[in-house]
Amino acid sequence: MAQIPEKNDTISEEKLLEIERLKYKQQPGLALAASKIFFSDKRYSISGFGEINSVPLQTGVDRNVGDLELYYTGLYRFATFFGYRLTDKLIWNSEFQIEMMHDRNQEIHHEIIFEAFFDYLLKDYLKVRVGFFPLTIGYVNNNDEPVMFYSVNRADVERLIIPSSWIEFGAMFYGIISENWSYALGITQGLNSENYIDGTWIRQGREIRLEVPEVISINPQINYSGIKNWELSASGYFGNSGRGNVVAMQNGQMHPINAQISLGSAFAKYEKGNLRFVAVGAYGHLSDTDKLFVHSGGSESNGQVLGEEVYGYLFETGYDILPLLKGDRKTKEKETWYYDSKSLKLPVFVRFERLNTHYAFNRNLMTMTNPTVVNDLRIWTAGINLNLKKNLVLKGNYQFVENLSDIAPYPTNHVVEFGLGFIF
Repeated sequence: MAQIPEKNDTISEEKLLEIERLKYKQQPGLALAASKIFFSDKRYSISGFGEINSVPLQTGVDRNVGDLELYYTGLYRFATFFGYRLTDKLIWNSEFQIEMMHDRNQEIHHEIIFEAFFDYLLKDYLKVRVGFFPLTIGYVNNNDEPVMFYSVNRADVERLIIPSSWIEFGAMFYGIISENWSYALGITQGLNSENYIDGTWIRQGREIRLEVPEVISINPQINYSGIKNWELSASGYFGNSGRGNVVAMQNGQMHPINAQISLGSAFAKYEKGNLRFVAVGAYGHLSDTDKLFVHSGGSESNGQVLGEEVYGYLFETGYDILPLLKGDRKTKEKETWYYDSKSLKLPVFVRFERLNTHYAFNRNLMTMTNPTVVNDLRIWTAGINLNLKKNLVLKGNYQFVENLSDIAPYPTNHVVEFGLGFIF
C-alpha cells in the first residue's frame, strides 16, 4: 500500500507532478483510469477517459431495427472519476459519464451513467466493493477505456451478447487465492426484461437504480495467471429479470415472468513484446421468451422475439509494426502534451467475430409480429492504431459484416470507422 504523505512532509514540485500521473495499474474489476485512486500517493485522485468515434460509411442498414446501437454513425463519450482514500483500507471511488450516439438522420440518444462505490481492503484474499460498480464479465467490461482495446468501437460480441459497459448496484467480494489464482463474486440487483430488444438481446435491460431488489443476480469470476505472458479468466451471470411482472397467456390466466438469464463467458489474453492476442467466448440462455413477447405488445404485432439461446466468440491479434519500420534508427527523445517518443506505437490488428442473438428462438412468434432483427453475424475487422502517448490513441478500421440469417431485415454491411481516445 502506498504511503500517504503527512502534511509536514516536504515534496518537490517534480514529485508532485509524478504522483499525479497514471501508474497504468489495474484494480480488479476496473480499467486503468478508474483504478487511479488505488495506486495514488495522495488521498484523492481525478482521472477519466474520452472517445470520439465516427462511422462515415455504413451501407445497407435498415433504420427501423429499433435500436440505435445497431446503426449509429457517431459516438461521443466522456467520463471522469473522483476517488478519495478515507483510510488505508477504505476507499471511495465514483464516475460520471456522458454518452451520445446519433445517425445520419440525426436520431440522437443521450445517456448518463454513474458509478459510486466503496472498497474495503480487508486482506489480500478478501476485499469488498459496495455500490454501483462494473460487473466482472467478459473482457471489455473491465477494459473499456479506449487505449485498452484496438478497434474504434467495442467488439459486437461484447455489445450484443455481453453488454458493456455493464454496471449494477450490489456488493462484490474479491481477492487473491494464491500466487496464480484470483476471484470475484458479485451479488447485484439484476436487469429489467421490460426493455429487452430482439436485435440487442439483454443489452437494453441495464438500469442504474437504487432500490431493494425483488431478486438478486450472481456474477462469479475466476482468474489464472500461472502461464507466462497469459491471462485466463472465466465468469458468469445468473439471475431473474422479470421484475415481478405477470402476463395473461392463451388460457387467460396470469403467469409470472421470471426471464431467467444464464450467461457464461471466458477470455484468454497473451501479451509479449509487440504482440497481443485476445480470444473471448460467450454463451447465454433466456427463459420465458413467449411471455416477454406478449408483455412487449405481441398482440399488436410489435412484440419482441428474443433469443432463447445466444452465443458469440472472437479472436483478435495485434502487432506493433513501428520497430520494424524504424529498424536500428534512433530517434531523439521528445515529450509534449500530445506526443511522447518513448511511448509511440503503431499496432495493426485483425479480428474475427461470430455471434448469433437468435441461436435458438420460438419461430412461431415470427408470424405474429413485425420483422424481427436477427443478428447471425460473421464479422472481419482490420485496422491500425497510432498511440501518440500511453494515454492517447488515434484509430481506424474497416469491417466486413455478413448477416447469415434468412430473416434479417438488413444484408451484408461494409463499415469504416475512425476514432480518437484518451485517458488521464
